[in-house]
This record gives sequence, structure tokens and C-alpha cells, in this order.
Amino acid sequence: MKENAETPLGRFLIFFPVPQRAIFLLIAGLWLWSWQLSILSKRGIDVSKLIITNDPYAIRPRTSSMSLIASIRGSNAKITKILIPWQIATSFLLQMVVNDPYGVPAWLVCLVNISPLCQLVTVATILLSSSPMLARCVKNILRFGNIEPKPLRLNYILLSDTLTSYNKPMIDFGLYLCHLLIDPVNYNCIVSKSSLGIALNLDIMIGIAPAVTRFVQCLREWNRSSSKAQAYSSIFNALKYASNLPILVCTVLARANVEKSPSNNIFWFMFFHSAYSFWWDLTMDWNLGFLNFSQSGMTRNEVLRKRRYFSPFAYYICAGFDFTVRFFWLWELFAGRTVFEGEINFFFLEILEILRRWVWIFIRVEAEASEGGNPEKSQD
Repeated sequence: MKENAETPLGRFLIFFPVPQRAIFLLIAGLWLWSWQLSILSKRGIDVSKLIITNDPYAIRPRTSSMSLIASIRGSNAKITKILIPWQIATSFLLQMVVNDPYGVPAWLVCLVNISPLCQLVTVATILLSSSPMLARCVKNILRFGNIEPKPLRLNYILLSDTLTSYNKPMIDFGLYLCHLLIDPVNYNCIVSKSSLGIALNLDIMIGIAPAVTRFVQCLREWNRSSSKAQAYSSIFNALKYASNLPILVCTVLARANVEKSPSNNIFWFMFFHSAYSFWWDLTMDWNLGFLNFSQSGMTRNEVLRKRRYFSPFAYYICAGFDFTVRFFWLWELFAGRTVFEGEINFFFLEILEILRRWVWIFIRVEAEASEGGNPEKSQD
């Protein structure tokens, strides 16, 4: 292991151990969210009307956009000041352990291994204590995918869909916890993924959990829909998340029959899921017209939409980026290679997906503002 630590991949695992990457991506996502709200506010969108932070039925003043952004920045700054030095210290101690795995005391190895879990608890505590609305949404989501109707619906959509983009970091962290429970004094706990967790398909169960949550939320919305249009939209949205199930089944079967060559069916299921999700992003979530083949879409006869807050070029860039990330697996399949090697490539793909979700939220919130916002502030 000492020799491996001198290689680029070894240094990467020292500075970005498996669970630490999940923490890093969480911090990055929080700052991207803060920056995002600032940009939307500068474009004339009153984000405080869309992102509800107070109980909408309580008699109290609504939080302004500036107060909302300042509050988020304050929480992010507190988290960053605590966790960045903490992560650096963890990497330094991990380097000491790797250089002399048998010479360091067991308590130091255990301290290094448990550090990412403590960091996650710290982040969760700060976030949930600083935002009662976030705590409320998380509590309801954990109750078998509960989702409140408007005006709080967008809160749940943004939070739940963001969790689907964090499914791979969640898998990494789940496998780390599995390893931590089994062997807390082994330094491999945070530099390798638990083979037992993979053998038990723990990674699949963790990875599918956010999609299952959104699937249940869609069924809940279908159950309380007041019109056929809302019912159809909820069912077809549920289909998007249900399309993960065939991919999951193929993966489990391939692991159970390692002596057989894997079936190509999984690639067709992946293609359907990517294509359907891309169409849904543009047509249903972003309310753009050039892939809307419904009767209302054909009547609109619009490439984008009339009411916009950004230039047309921005929507094409966002659509192109969304398409690229969703079908990046297809390029790797045909190219027969990856951009980077091993864990570095996994981290690269996780970053791409977080950025794709960041772009998606931009247009999703903007579309919500265009639907109910001020037409004089939007661009024709």
C-alpha cells in the first residue's frame, strides 16, 4: 500500500477517500445552490415566492429573497469553515496510517475511519437546525415519500430530485458504513469499497432508494389529482422513475450469474431511461416546446417558450449539457474506454451529474417563475 500511495491514483485516494468525496460533493452542492439563487434573483426572479421557507399557513412575514440567500450563505460558510480543515486533517492522518499501518495505534485508525461519518452528522445538524422548512421536508420524505401540495410542492421536488443525482455518492457512503461496522480498525475502510456490501447488493438498494422515493411521491400526487391532466402527468412521471427497475433487475441477475456473459438488454433499458428522462426534463420540467408532441404542444408551435428569463442560447446550452451527461455512458460504451481511470473516473462522473442537476434546477425554477411570474420581467 505504501508503493500505491506514491502513484497518482494512490494520492487521489489519500486526498479524496471514498466517503470524503461524498462530503466534498455535498459541500460543493450547497455552494452551487447558494450561487444559483443569487443568479436567479439577479435575473428578476423572486426566489422567496418559489422556495418557501416559512409555514405558508402561518401569519408571519414572508422571508425576502435577500434574507433567504444570506441565510443559506451563512450556513454554508459555517459548514465550510468546520469541514475543510477537518477533511485536510483526515487526509494527513490517513497518509500517516498508510505509511506505517502496523506502527500507528488502533485508536488512530479508528479515528480516521469514523471521521467521515462525524462530518456527515455535523453537516446534517447544521442544515436541519438552520432551516425548519428543510427539516420538515426531510421528515416528510422519510415518511414513505410524503409530498405536500403547492405552494410547498417545489421544495419537495427540488430536494427529492437532487437526491437522485446524489445516489452514487450515497452508494459510496453506504459501502463505507458497511465496512466501518465490520472492521473499524482497518484503514481500507475509507480507501476501498466494501466487497460484502456489494455482494449483498447494498449498493443497488441505496442507489435505487431516491428513485423509489420519487416514484412513491408521483403515486401520491396521482391519488390526490383533481383532473385527468394531473393524473396522466403523475403516472407518466412515475414511469420515468420506474424505468430504473429493469436496470436494477439486470444488474442483480448479472451478479448472480457471473459465469455467463451479461445480456445486452440492460443497455436498451438504460437507453430508454436516458431518452425518456431527457424528454421529460425538456418538455415537462422546463416547459420547452421543441420536443413537445402533445396536442397542446403542437398548438403552441414553439421551439422554446414565449416567457423566458434567459436568452435562447442559454436554453440550448442547458439542453445540450443535459443530453451529454445523460448519454455519457453510451459514449463510454462505444468508445470502450473511460475519460479517467478507476476511482478518479467515478468521481468525475459524480461531478458531472451534480452539475447536470444544478443546470436542471436553474431552468426548473425559472420555468416555475415563468408560469406564475411577472410577464414584463421575462424575455420574449
